[in-house]
Amino acid sequence: MRKEIFVVVLLLLSSPFLAGCVDKEESSENGTATITWYSYQEGVQKAKKEGKPVLVDFYADWCGPCRMMDEYTYTNDKVIAKVSSNFVAVKVDVDVEQNIAAFYSIYSIPTVVYLNSEGKEIYRTVGYRDAGQFIKDMDTALQRT
Repeated sequence: MRKEIFVVVLLLLSSPFLAGCVDKEESSENGTATITWYSYQEGVQKAKKEGKPVLVDFYADWCGPCRMMDEYTYTNDKVIAKVSSNFVAVKVDVDVEQNIAAFYSIYSIPTVVYLNSEGKEIYRTVGYRDAGQFIKDMDTALQRT
């Protein structure tokens, strides 16, 4: 009985460490490719100069789904490639840049707002998006530019 309890306790205590050993599905294969994120002002200026649409990720540090997108969606190789070649990526912390969040009427996060190169909103999504959904969202936004 005592040995069984010890094994159960040992498994419970080690499970958080074992969870970290599992590879993330759809994670960046080389571990080095990432999305280059700009501030709102920098991103809008860069997009106008390059004639590219803008992808604006509205988030907060305390937001679980936002952190999941950072960990799983934005580390996917296909997402990284599509964002990098087609968009200027911008991150806006709604707690820090409340005026920008208010301008875009952000009431829930994560929210991704897509702008054309002139800064006009063309599409938006609200809530967690996995890599497959996110790629479809980008395709929709690109069709509207």
